[in-house]
Amino acid sequence: MPAIGITGGIATGKSTVVAELVAALQGRLDVRFFSSDSEARRLTDTDLGVQEKIRSTLGAQLFDSEGRLRREELRQLVFRRPQARKELENILHPRIRAAWLELMKGKNLLFAEIPLLFETKAERYLDLILVTACSRQTQTRRMVQKRLLTAELAEQMLKVQLPLAEKMARADYVIWTDCPTAITQRQTWRLADEIVAIYGHPRNRS
Repeated sequence: MPAIGITGGIATGKSTVVAELVAALQGRLDVRFFSSDSEARRLTDTDLGVQEKIRSTLGAQLFDSEGRLRREELRQLVFRRPQARKELENILHPRIRAAWLELMKGKNLLFAEIPLLFETKAERYLDLILVTACSRQTQTRRMVQKRLLTAELAEQMLKVQLPLAEKMARADYVIWTDCPTAITQRQTWRLADEIVAIYGHPRNRS
């Protein structure tokens, strides 16, 4: 079935837009939503093979005495050492891609939230691409205030991603989230109407 990719920069409002799309499409289209971040967490929490790969490749010190991944230490490591980031991506990305490609075999329209969509060349599998975007200043502020990162780490994380302007230029749709919530909602519901027009039936407005 068709698949729509959702991407953007860090802290550009992807999760907010996904939540609005869920509400806007409820009862109008049969859809499934996939989150790469949720799948990555599932793999690192429960997949023993993935845990062993991380342990042997990046170090046993990344796990506590009960075998749980020390996520903050891992995050610091991969943004200090580009090679460590590449090794982690080599472990996780093929498995994450396999998961959403499997969902594409179903009968429902799939929305796949993939933060590194362009970086991993996932666009070749997708029918449409939605990018969420905001200013660099807003990204940094959200990362510091909501994710409790230092400004330095936030800047390091932003530097390793494809520039947001390039993602916007390659997208089929862009939702700007550097605005009041009501305006983001309005943009998202308009997009939902377009998606229904393409893949389903318009909402009854009577």
